[in-house]
Amino acid sequence: MSPAAGRAAIPTIGSVVVASVAFAILAFAGPAPARANEEQKAAQVIERALQKHGADVHRCFERSLADRLDTAGKVEIEVEVGPAGRVTAAKLLPRGQSAPSVLSACVQKAATGWTVEGIEPGAKVVLPFSFQPQMSQFVVRAEDVSERVLGSASPGKAKPGPKRDAPFTVKVLADETNMRVQGISLTQLNIGPASRVAMHRHPRSAKVLYLLKGHARLLGPAGVAPVKLDEGAVAFVPAGYPHVIENMGRQSTAVFLQAFVPPGPERVYRDSTDARGRADFEVIRDSATAKLPDEGNGHVVVVTATEAAAVPTPGGKGTIKVLLDPKATGSEAVTVNLLEFPLGTEVPRHDHGRSIEILYTVVGEGKLSVGREEYPFGNDSVLYLPAGQPHAIKFITEKADKTEKPPEKIVAVQFLTSGRAAGAVRTPSPAAPTKPAAKTR
Repeated sequence: MSPAAGRAAIPTIGSVVVASVAFAILAFAGPAPARANEEQKAAQVIERALQKHGADVHRCFERSLADRLDTAGKVEIEVEVGPAGRVTAAKLLPRGQSAPSVLSACVQKAATGWTVEGIEPGAKVVLPFSFQPQMSQFVVRAEDVSERVLGSASPGKAKPGPKRDAPFTVKVLADETNMRVQGISLTQLNIGPASRVAMHRHPRSAKVLYLLKGHARLLGPAGVAPVKLDEGAVAFVPAGYPHVIENMGRQSTAVFLQAFVPPGPERVYRDSTDARGRADFEVIRDSATAKLPDEGNGHVVVVTATEAAAVPTPGGKGTIKVLLDPKATGSEAVTVNLLEFPLGTEVPRHDHGRSIEILYTVVGEGKLSVGREEYPFGNDSVLYLPAGQPHAIKFITEKADKTEKPPEKIVAVQFLTSGRAAGAVRTPSPAAPTKPAAKTR
């Protein structure tokens, strides 16, 4: 018996995936009207199945977008349906495949756990998905970003996955490629046990290091005393300053947030042959020749959260600790704040004027509102707000899983460009109505 093919269009899955479904089922016997009726029923069954499992496809696309905003292409999956509609096998079809392999593999793996109820056991169903490139992105989860080794990736051939045999790895969390960020970039730097990033400098870019986990040291040129970094410490490294970043832990990885203002050095992590990236990430072969940069670039500053005074945020819903600002660093490049809020806090609609904001949620789940859209985020997420972009944030009051203990408070690291005063915000006029903050537990 030869298969009969048909097609049924389905609505957009989530907010970013456009998909359609073609199906191949065993030919129906009988008159043409009866066959057409059965095929239409099959199309409806498959449409319902895709709506049921659409979140899986959306999540695969979200993971792929975390690395590249221009992710696009087609994926065709053939699934074999068993008893009770359970998918017993799923394979990629070679024809029409144009999406990145990571995205295709994710959709294939997800499909193995689906059910297509109402289809005769033994039937095969072909599911073609079309993924469209996106214009913007405001939230990225750190867990979705590929871990890279300097020098291992070539254009279009990034090699995701941890490389623990390397002294350090990097995740590019926010840059022009994945979030269209201008003026600043944010990466996650992971230095292996008893390892280091050899002496280097960034001739054009100031750098901020925020230590999320572990213990480390920042070493400068000969004659400059090393600086110890503990969890929660932040360091400002001026443009052109020769430095080494060393993990002091022998058993654990040191994990940093690493911001560059202006962006540029992060480009070598995506492509080690990138001319601009190589110029902005200069490896110093002979440390004896390393010299201090012009004082006009600012100076090295290291601050811990315990040293910074906590002041109320605008509206009094939380506290802000100014870790770095132009007064401390002597540079207008960036201001870094540590924000803490009680659970359930709602930050009303506001913007940061000419400043670009990147917010990294160390602990905190909720939704970011931009215009009429809401973007969920969780722990270790990056929120990017372009200059002048009105936005609001709602933090959750409790975990969806009631058995999981909620955190004591929300903690986030805020990066603001343009050297504006710490915490300076403005409420757009007219202001959007806001609800009172939820009670904390």
